[in-house]
Amino acid sequence: MSRRTVLTAAVAGLVAVWAYAGGIGVIGGGVDFGPEINDRLPWGSTTLAGLALIAVVALPMTAAAFAIWRRLPSARRVALVAGVLLIGWIVVQLAFIRTFSWLQPACVLLGAFVAAWGWAEIPSRTRGVRSEH
Repeated sequence: MSRRTVLTAAVAGLVAVWAYAGGIGVIGGGVDFGPEINDRLPWGSTTLAGLALIAVVALPMTAAAFAIWRRLPSARRVALVAGVLLIGWIVVQLAFIRTFSWLQPACVLLGAFVAAWGWAEIPSRTRGVRSEH
């Protein structure tokens, strides 16, 4: 397994752990956004926000880390989807809470890293690119 592959699995696993911790913290009240940001959440629900974080970020990144580490045939596609979902999560988060944190660009970079690993060797015929062969 290449260093980049090991690093990608580690990044996906670390992001998953952060997302589980964040989701549980938001649900349990350990992470407090304050009343102004809480009011901007869908239905004002921190429980829904925490569950969404787990569903949209933690679970896909867990699947990516597992698939990469186990060298599953689907690893590239799973990583691509997990990375894109993380980037999408940050975009949606900014739209809802309208508050900036240094973690947001960091997460976009981590999502792009995981997605790029997934994109790198997906055969060109599945990307809609015609092969010269």
